[in-house]
Amino acid sequence: MLIIPAIDIYEGKCVRLRQGDYGQKTVYSESPEEVARQFAKAGFRFLHVVDLQGAKEKKVVNWKSIASICGIPGLKVEIGGGIRSTEEIRQLIDIGVSRAVIGSIAARSPELVEYWVQQFGTDRIVIGMDVKNGSVAISGWLEDTRLEPMKFILDLIRRGAKEFICTDISRDGMLEGANIEFFKNLRSAFTQVSIIASGGISAITDIQALKQYKLDGVIVGKAIYEGLLSIEELAAMNDKEC
Repeated sequence: MLIIPAIDIYEGKCVRLRQGDYGQKTVYSESPEEVARQFAKAGFRFLHVVDLQGAKEKKVVNWKSIASICGIPGLKVEIGGGIRSTEEIRQLIDIGVSRAVIGSIAARSPELVEYWVQQFGTDRIVIGMDVKNGSVAISGWLEDTRLEPMKFILDLIRRGAKEFICTDISRDGMLEGANIEFFKNLRSAFTQVSIIASGGISAITDIQALKQYKLDGVIVGKAIYEGLLSIEELAAMNDKEC
């Protein structure tokens, strides 16, 4: 199972939110690029980067920080947050982004995602599904779509999507452990697509449990920044048996 460190960017800084609340924001570094270099030095080759400011403003904002991270040799970078147009995806790919994570548009205009999958390929377009109180949340977790997660994923699969990052917002940034049952049910329902788990990872046991249910990957954020999980320990486990 792939272990993917997360870097969230707001106003050019590396931050983390608590349960998706912009009012509960902690700054961990003034330089997202330096944080990314630390992950690369530890042996990670894939990073999950979110433009939190972009998600809030509904457009990619932190271009400079994203470009600097993508310029680090040996790293593959997936970017989410604020992506709304074909041109933005093209620009992201041009500066070195490996995969674009599509969230809000996937809920509002799934036909556009279908077009992007056809234009850029299934390996370039990843669907980001954030779940809050049992339904899909968008716009930086600020809006509730009332969409049921299982139906949301099924519709996107029918439109050609094969890669999904699923976040339980109630656990995100809380360090209370992953919602194992939630991800177990997703894996059971959708065996034919890639599902990466996100939200609440706080211990090695969370990763072991998710691997048991054959999740394709797990995104780890705050537990690293708070020192609960060392990047060296995670790098040693990355894509290996737990």
